[in-house]
Amino acid sequence: MLDAALASLWLEVASASVTYSAAARVDTRARSMEAQATGEATSPFAADMDLVPTVGLKYDDGSAVASVEYAPRISFREATTNPRTEVQHVGRLLGDWRPERGLTLHGTQEFVLGQVNLFTNLPLGGVPGDDPAVPGDTPVPDVPIQPLPEGVDTVFFLSSLTTLAAETVWLGPGWRLSGSAGFSASGGLDDTAKEAVPFQYGPRAQLSLGYAPAPRHTLATTVGYTDSRFSTGARATVTTLTGAWTHRLDRRTSLEAGVGVGVAYSVRATEDAAPDDPETPGATPSGGRRLTTLQVGETPVVEPAQRLELLPDLTLAVSHRVPSRVADFNGRLSARVTPFVDRLTGLVYPRADLTLNGTWALGPRFRLSGTAGSAFAVGGAVGDRQVVGGVGAGWTLNRWVTLEADTRTAWTRSPDVEAARMVWSATLGLTVQKTGIL
Repeated sequence: MLDAALASLWLEVASASVTYSAAARVDTRARSMEAQATGEATSPFAADMDLVPTVGLKYDDGSAVASVEYAPRISFREATTNPRTEVQHVGRLLGDWRPERGLTLHGTQEFVLGQVNLFTNLPLGGVPGDDPAVPGDTPVPDVPIQPLPEGVDTVFFLSSLTTLAAETVWLGPGWRLSGSAGFSASGGLDDTAKEAVPFQYGPRAQLSLGYAPAPRHTLATTVGYTDSRFSTGARATVTTLTGAWTHRLDRRTSLEAGVGVGVAYSVRATEDAAPDDPETPGATPSGGRRLTTLQVGETPVVEPAQRLELLPDLTLAVSHRVPSRVADFNGRLSARVTPFVDRLTGLVYPRADLTLNGTWALGPRFRLSGTAGSAFAVGGAVGDRQVVGGVGAGWTLNRWVTLEADTRTAWTRSPDVEAARMVWSATLGLTVQKTGIL
């Protein structure tokens, strides 16, 4: 019996495939500079270069797939004004396993560790945490464009996200049950970095039940939970219950609508309990913003130490596709009002996100994409407002070489500063890659 089991295991391993991938990417970038990035008078423009070597392995035996990838980013910043080198270690570990028919298990581990320049990681709209899918982006979740302490633009940053998920259709035809649990940690690691981006950590979980009563209709109920604790002493716990309906109007257009509610519990940062400095009223001892950023009408209201409130969770989106051999188009317009956790203060307030994305596949080798978005607080809350946009293009010269370019800009207005910020960047990237079977 042991011989038979070993023989079966050997046959399974022998039938599996192991592939490797190796790539090298070079990005050259021109971007705007601000006085607060260095604290001294300097040129309004800067030039950067990023070198990203990537190595990966993938194991696939039919029922199980595992892959590992390491892609460090070596950045040469401000080559013409204040040259310096920054390094980020980026890694991913992914696994999928189908132990039985109708059951799939997933596992992921992603991390970023190193020096992150907050001025060059410009988001391009979308829901916080979404992958902007722009060539050359570093997967740093939820890094906001918000005011930084004077003299700081690069922080020593850690981002780690561990997720375990399962999905099954055992409940019957048309039914789908999925759930996930994970733990995230991100933010600055030293004292200076924590002033720019406070360190936060905590668990998250989600459970979703979907049903398709007809080929063009899908109903889903989702329960989500996140708990974030900040190095400043703040804490934000959000539980959401949402019902969603997806309807495919025809082969090209689909409509998505969701209605729900979130229960938010937040605790203010402990530093805020200190008295104001008469020379810098409204500032915390660490130089961060004072956490009195929620007001109703025209009269500011000082936040209590703890808050428990109900917030809306609403979604409306339209997706459209124009199939074509020469200009295949995919577009999406979405509007959301969801509980938003401020990355710097830990405050929770309802925020509206409006996004418009489009991708054109102009033949098999050329792709053009564009995106625009805006985000702002609603319901009497006060928070950062931002408008972002960008365009990108990718040209596959052959299966080994890809040329990509993108330009993006962001306008941000914070209630804690008098003037708005406007930043932009333009990047040209070249990728050389190789894949094979071991």
